Amino acid sequence: MDGTVLFVSGRDGCDSYIEVLRDRQLTVMHVTRPEDALPVLATHAPNVVVTDLVFADSAVSGTSFIRQVRSHVDYATSIVVLSRYVRASDREDARAAGADLFLMKPAVPTALLFEVQRALILQRGGRRLPWNWRHDPLSASLRPAVERRRNSSFTEPSSSS
Repeated sequence: MDGTVLFVSGRDGCDSYIEVLRDRQLTVMHVTRPEDALPVLATHAPNVVVTDLVFADSAVSGTSFIRQVRSHVDYATSIVVLSRYVRASDREDARAAGADLFLMKPAVPTALLFEVQRALILQRGGRRLPWNWRHDPLSASLRPAVERRRNSSFTEPSSSS
């Protein structure tokens, strides 16, 4: 299956992901910083963008970068976040910025390959990957009430023998 992947990650361990993608004859453009990826987007139209959420040597945040990517690529281009930062707020921020899928590191490289191949198939029909995390049932408005209940002075009844 033909396709071009823009892979944006400066973290160690991304080589195995890139190798698996290239082994399937995908063209992978790898850059380590978002600042280096934006000029690539001006001259190339990747089919899929895979990005980390945090960049050590960059002033650009992951969510800001995702927003910039979303404004430069075709509607049907999927953006996949591959990150160790997996708090609900990180996922929600990535989704709000325009990410389509969120994979936790360390993900099995073939899991990323599967999602990239799926994105390529969907793109042919003008669609992107669907979001893969369910909505957090404890929305931000409910969390304070839940925390108050957890921290209340209620104690479990002791069992008598």
